[in-house]
Amino acid sequence: MTDPRPDSSTPSPVQRRPIAVPLVGVALGVAMFLVSWLVADAPGQGVAMLAIMLAYATVMRHGQRFETVQVLSQDPPLDERHALIQQRAVAIAYYAVVGVSLIGFIWEMAHGITGAFTLICFVGGITHMCATAILRRRL
Repeated sequence: MTDPRPDSSTPSPVQRRPIAVPLVGVALGVAMFLVSWLVADAPGQGVAMLAIMLAYATVMRHGQRFETVQVLSQDPPLDERHALIQQRAVAIAYYAVVGVSLIGFIWEMAHGITGAFTLICFVGGITHMCATAILRRRL
C-alpha cells in the first residue's frame, strides 16, 4: 500500500528555485562590466550594466513566489495560461523591436548610411519569413 504522506524528498515548486538563470545573469553582468571597463574605458557604464543584471538575477532567484516571476522562469510553461502569457509577451516584444529597428533604419537611410539597424531589419525580416513558412507547414 502507498504511503498517504507526501514525499518529502521532492521539493515543491516554491522550494525548488532555479539557479541557472540567475547564474547566467550574474556571469553576463560581470562580462559586460569587464568589457565596458577594459575595452571601452567606461567603468561607470559597466557598473550600471552589472547592477541591472544583478537586480535581474536577484528577482529571478528570490521572486519565485510571485506568479509573474514564475511565468518568466518556467520552461516548459506550468499551464496553458502561462504559455499564452509568454506567447503574447514575446509578440509584444517582437513588435517593439521591429518598430524601433524600422525607425532606426529609416533614420539611417535619411542620413545616407547603413549600419546596425539595416542588419537588424534584414535578419528580422528573413527570420520572420522563414519562421512563417516553417510554422505554416508544421501546424
